[in-house]
Amino acid sequence: MRQVIAWLYQALGASVAVGIMEGLARLGHHEAVRVPFVTSIVLTLFASESTPAQPYSVVTGHLVSSIAGLAALACLGPGDAAAALGVGTAALLMMASRAPHPPAGVDAFLIAQLGLSWFWIVNPVLIGAVLLAAFSRLWALAGRYLSVQGCR
Repeated sequence: MRQVIAWLYQALGASVAVGIMEGLARLGHHEAVRVPFVTSIVLTLFASESTPAQPYSVVTGHLVSSIAGLAALACLGPGDAAAALGVGTAALLMMASRAPHPPAGVDAFLIAQLGLSWFWIVNPVLIGAVLLAAFSRLWALAGRYLSVQGCR
């Protein structure tokens, strides 16, 4: 029963985070803003002790993935080939920087596929990744305070 309570608490956190993210995406008038972070939210809340869920991996993974997407876009222009190159390069850069965060690969994909500008790295990527990492840590701390087993 305690495990079910922990899962419900984490699921509530995912719902709250996505709700906040949806509101921010509407304010920014850009629907693609939320795409890079939906799976990151699930990972950081349900596997919070794993390396890919740590704040360094979340923030660095999203940043290097975005850089990979921009590099691929600059080399090949927008499209499928750039998206493929960007995601592969993002995976390599995440491993090289010891920041494995698989959901961040979508940043490279979006940038290269849609031809997004370098501003995308700051907003939504950097701002979103920092907010996500902070939210996940605060939600886990609140879970510990409330003694919800499984929330670290």
